[in-house]
Amino acid sequence: MQGIILFVVGMAVLFAAMALVILAIILLRRLFPPLQPVPVEQKPEAGETVEGTVRVSEEEEIVAAIAVALAHLRSLKMGQAGLGTALEAGRGPWWTEGRIQQHGRR
Repeated sequence: MQGIILFVVGMAVLFAAMALVILAIILLRRLFPPLQPVPVEQKPEAGETVEGTVRVSEEEEIVAAIAVALAHLRSLKMGQAGLGTALEAGRGPWWTEGRIQQHGRR
C-alpha cells in the first residue's frame, strides 16, 4: 500500500512540475513575442549593406568555395591517418601481457 501511495504522490509532483514549466513557457512567450521578419523591398547591389547584412560579391563566393574545398580535402587526409590499419593489426603486447598476468594469478 505504501508503494502505491508513493507512486501517486510522485506522479502528482511530476505533473505539477511539468505544469509549472508549461506555465513559465507561456508567460515568457507573452513577455517576449517572436519577432516578425521585415520584408526587403529592393535588391541591393554587390557590397551594399541591408539591415546589418552584407551582400557577397562573386569573388567572395569563389573564395568561400575554395575554402570549403580545401577543408574537405584536409578532412579526407585526416581520415588516412592509419587508425584502421592499427585496428586490423590485431592484439598488441599490452593485451598479451594482461592475459599472461590473468592466467598467472589463478
